[in-house]
Amino acid sequence: MSGYGGQPPGWQDPYGQSGYQGGGPQGWQDPYGQQGQGYGPPGVPYGSSGNGSTIGALICNILLTVLCCNLLAIPGIVTSTIAINRVQTNPDSARTLTAWSWVLFAANIVIMITFVTVGILLGWFDSDSSSDF
Repeated sequence: MSGYGGQPPGWQDPYGQSGYQGGGPQGWQDPYGQQGQGYGPPGVPYGSSGNGSTIGALICNILLTVLCCNLLAIPGIVTSTIAINRVQTNPDSARTLTAWSWVLFAANIVIMITFVTVGILLGWFDSDSSSDF
């Protein structure tokens, strides 16, 4: 054996290939047979969309309900929960439900800002507006 490209005597390729398989990317073969699957853990399809936005919408709507006593955020919680359950089975429906959950969250924020602004303008939060009997 001299130079590159040869195999030592008695050596067997563990992947069942013998030598170089061609002249570049066209002739290259994956020794593990996982062509087109990309990187990631086994069982996760290549290019699968995650549910990070859905979980974010769920957390934001829960915080809006708990911290601000905003009961109108409950539909946002429901839609994002349904979307989490549909991410793997029906991704288009999950994407639509996630968008609706974010729309409900934004609408609740706008309603809260409007309520506080009207309250300030009408003097609902003034401390000297107590009645004397």
